[in-house]
Amino acid sequence: MYEKEEAKLHDLQKDLEKLSIPEDELNQAIQQGMQIAKSSKRRKKRSFKRIAWSISIAALLFITLVTSIRVSPAFAKTVASIPGLERLVDLIQYDKGLQAIVDNEYYEAIGVSQTKDNIKVTIDGVIVDESGMVIFYTTESPKKLSSGDYGKIEIFHNGKSLESSTEYGNPDQEDKQYRTGEITFTFGEQQKYSSKEFELKLNLRNEKKTSFSIPFTLKKDIQKGKVFTINKEIIMDGQKIVIEDITLYPLRVAVNMTFDQLNTMRILNFEDIRIEDEHGEVWGSIRNGITSFGGNDDHQRTFFLQSNFFKQPKNLYLKFDRVQALPKEDAYIIVDLDKKKVLKRSYEDKVVVTNISQHSMKAKMKVKNGDKHFGLIYKVKDANNKKIDIPSIALWFDDENNEANWEVELKPQKIANPVKFYFSDYPNYLKRSTSIQIK
Repeated sequence: MYEKEEAKLHDLQKDLEKLSIPEDELNQAIQQGMQIAKSSKRRKKRSFKRIAWSISIAALLFITLVTSIRVSPAFAKTVASIPGLERLVDLIQYDKGLQAIVDNEYYEAIGVSQTKDNIKVTIDGVIVDESGMVIFYTTESPKKLSSGDYGKIEIFHNGKSLESSTEYGNPDQEDKQYRTGEITFTFGEQQKYSSKEFELKLNLRNEKKTSFSIPFTLKKDIQKGKVFTINKEIIMDGQKIVIEDITLYPLRVAVNMTFDQLNTMRILNFEDIRIEDEHGEVWGSIRNGITSFGGNDDHQRTFFLQSNFFKQPKNLYLKFDRVQALPKEDAYIIVDLDKKKVLKRSYEDKVVVTNISQHSMKAKMKVKNGDKHFGLIYKVKDANNKKIDIPSIALWFDDENNEANWEVELKPQKIANPVKFYFSDYPNYLKRSTSIQIK
């Protein structure tokens, strides 16, 4: 089934042999390509330098990284057919929905640039649907870029900023003159577009606080979501969950749920929520970006899954088994930041607070080998029940001791102690497996 892709790669190799490529750039591309292969589990820390010819990039990567072309035919197809897709190639290894987007030519190459303060930002390509947008970009500078961080990032449509949750990749490209990355916008509500014209606005956190406003226009039609009304009630360990509806978009699948306010437990997360077709093919949780909307104590939540939008299965099922939940009175820990004391420990004492300051808290927890998905904290409230801003939450893993570590940093301000740190994830589960037919 991959004969066309294989033939195309063989043609690329022949073309490569005819090209004159500087030896230093060739060696650098090979070394960086090998590093990408070695660090496949660290999505946000991978990139390679684009050299003069996109065709040579494709051939170099595959000659270097793949001993058998059939190991990753879709990856080959992507790089060989569309220029400027370094980050998309990186992402599709983790998301079957993005793989299908490329295979079905829904990705759109843009190639629009803007230069400010001798820094050039190029929008390489875009994926847009009613649920969000992914922008693949390149940043270039005559001087080394000291940081990949950005200030405010917004996407505009018809002069209006689209409300969204924004996440951008921060690959390990420190002190480089050339960077690639992606910006993911997840919209708070379904968007209905009146045109195909957009504008990306972003600010660099450099000395000059350089700002960019880059307009771009799509040529492809924006696919509309496919809505399935479910309205099915599930009871797990006495906790009532209602699956309201499911919408399939090219970028993601949105599963809307409500939790009974009389539930005695707070539903935290669905570890293995997934969609399966009649053949058992699975589309699991989003691995790159926002996985859900709505706080853990909200009545309504939206969970995002990888998309099977471009598939046409006869039957579809929503399934989940490992649902995280805690008794409502145990869904948080209480810490006095001033006195540096833990007043209420975690449920069954699984989370250990290791360090406390006036505006931060460090904690750790034993995890199973390879289990690295826990976000831990999503909300903090002070003694007056006032929500405290959380500028950043750092997460790292001690593989040797199988420990997850967190550092929660709060906005510097006067805080009424003690404060409550609410869990977004916790290894405590409801019993029962669930399967719901979508179609």
